[in-house]
Amino acid sequence: MRVMDPLRVYPAWWRARYGDEVHALLEDRPPTRRDRLDLGRGAVDAWLHPPVPSRVPAVAALVGGGLWTMLATVVTLQPVAPDWPGYLLEIVPLAAVAAATLGIATVGAGLRRGDAGGRLGGAVLVAAAIGSVAWTIALLATVAGHVGPVPLAVSQTLAMLGMVAIGSSLVRAGDGWVGGLVTGAGLLLLVPSTLGWLAFGAAWTAIGIIELVWRPVRTGPAGFA
Repeated sequence: MRVMDPLRVYPAWWRARYGDEVHALLEDRPPTRRDRLDLGRGAVDAWLHPPVPSRVPAVAALVGGGLWTMLATVVTLQPVAPDWPGYLLEIVPLAAVAAATLGIATVGAGLRRGDAGGRLGGAVLVAAAIGSVAWTIALLATVAGHVGPVPLAVSQTLAMLGMVAIGSSLVRAGDGWVGGLVTGAGLLLLVPSTLGWLAFGAAWTAIGIIELVWRPVRTGPAGFA
């Protein structure tokens, strides 16, 4: 019976760099159950932390920031500001798209730290992702007429707190520009202000530009320990 190569779940760059070494280790000592768990965890880590970060989070930040700036401009031009959390019904579909792309951008920003965040960093990343997903779902439910302003405001607040947590962790790690902008963006949307909406969109647009220009190269290996 042909045995499946356990390293096939790893990305090509990882197999090219570490595959021969790990295969030699596996031939010397058949992997235990714990080794297989380590291999699975390492595969996830390798996909999340390539040596050169993906451009997807940067593009998501640009798309989300641009959409949000456009929506904020529409809201700002209204003769009377809408009630908190500040949405006009006609802009909610685009707001859902913006929230989804900014969720990707938020997770991507958190991944800039690589493995340096440890378990706490991982927990913050998961919490931020859950907040972004909840915000997007609440916006989609609003489009369908199933959610009122209170659940929408709560989900938006959770997403913004996740952004603040991600941004703060980046600032503490010395990634001041992106961390400061992510933190500021999260704080801006916690304040009921149409100008805050404009600044939120501008902040994420700036984050996208910075991430496209400055993409840190990961030096540490990911995978089998």
